[in-house]
Amino acid sequence: MKEKDLVIDCPYHQVILYAEKGDGTYGPFQTGSYMAGVNISEHFRITGNHTRALLEQLKAGIISPVYYFMMIEGLTADELAGRTGISKFRVKKHLTPKGFSKMRISTMKRYTDVLNIPLANMFQIVCTIEDRNWDMGYQGEIDNSKTGSISQEKTDNPLVIETKIIQNRK
Repeated sequence: MKEKDLVIDCPYHQVILYAEKGDGTYGPFQTGSYMAGVNISEHFRITGNHTRALLEQLKAGIISPVYYFMMIEGLTADELAGRTGISKFRVKKHLTPKGFSKMRISTMKRYTDVLNIPLANMFQIVCTIEDRNWDMGYQGEIDNSKTGSISQEKTDNPLVIETKIIQNRK
């Protein structure tokens, strides 16, 4: 194959291929991986949709923060129980807003230690996805010269507030 036929725009996963170059020689050249380019983009799309759906359920009070973070980490209730040392029965209760509201802070701390999040994040949603710079997989440069603002809003879930960090344009 010729080098020009193998060029793929995928900056986050580069590969070295050997092909015929434009001058007739044969040798290595660097390009993006077709499979990674297609699959990673699809992965980001699917996980982004899943995360947005979970976030809406959390804000609506349908699921608890424990359930939200468990799903983000790709864990099952059994796995979370094993890692926290909390019984499966209690973990399953904590996945609902009602069970979450009755949880002790010491129990909540066991979840946050396993999920590697601050305890405060059990009571707030921190949204920084105001532009593409915060999207997973976005390869652009973040402009640190821009100013920002922080606001907090109530959600339909009485236990969770939404904290928005917005990057303002200069």
